[in-house]
Amino acid sequence: MAKKRIKFTWLRPLFLGLLLVVFIGQTASAGEPEVTYDKATDSLTVQADGVSLEVLLARIALLSGVEFLMDPEVEQPVSITLRDTPLEDGLKKTMQILNLGYAMIYQRRKGHDQSTGPLLISMKVVPKGMENHPHLNVVPVVDVNGEAVIRSFSGRPPRAGQTLPTIFDYAEQRWQARLNNMPEEKRRRIEENARRRQERQAARLKEAENRRAEREKRVAEHRARREAAEEKLRISNPELYELRQQQREEMRQQVMEELNQ
Repeated sequence: MAKKRIKFTWLRPLFLGLLLVVFIGQTASAGEPEVTYDKATDSLTVQADGVSLEVLLARIALLSGVEFLMDPEVEQPVSITLRDTPLEDGLKKTMQILNLGYAMIYQRRKGHDQSTGPLLISMKVVPKGMENHPHLNVVPVVDVNGEAVIRSFSGRPPRAGQTLPTIFDYAEQRWQARLNNMPEEKRRRIEENARRRQERQAARLKEAENRRAEREKRVAEHRARREAAEEKLRISNPELYELRQQQREEMRQQVMEELNQ
């Protein structure tokens, strides 16, 4: 038994390392907000416990299409629970709980949507009492170029096995309204940047697919050669074949014992 432990002690640090990676991953994801956006009702369900305000708003922004411009000074942990709350009501409630100032920017709806009132497209979050300050220090919580790349996926067919972000109706309306309100030069620059980033991403995906296919091909060829050699050995020397099979099984058992200790 001592020889078995000496022979396979390298497995123990590997196993512990895998456990550490899992633990770090769970720790990094702990505290992230759970946000669900209902595209049919334009409502939010949020469960946040001491999460970053910027992280929470960024998650809501990507789901709903609302642009959030936030003063870095208002960053703080947020604990709030919302259940199927209308988007605007949920945002206002969050600001009231945090005692923050805010300003909402709306866009008149087009066509049959006019009867439902204007559409919220942007929101500024600032210290209380600074809502009308002429020189607000606000920055977007989501980079507009990155958002353009994500939302432009809606018009492209997904690759095999690829899950793309869903662009909800309200989110798409908000995004288009924000684009239409931008200066033409800025809008063209954003769209061009999105196109280039898409092309680079597509090239990287294609390269990764090619590498994966090549690896799978090499693995399949290696497996076929090994199986052919084993079959040849089984026919030409059954005793040696059985001995090797037994040795492999013993080695597998040793590895399992080492991992279980």
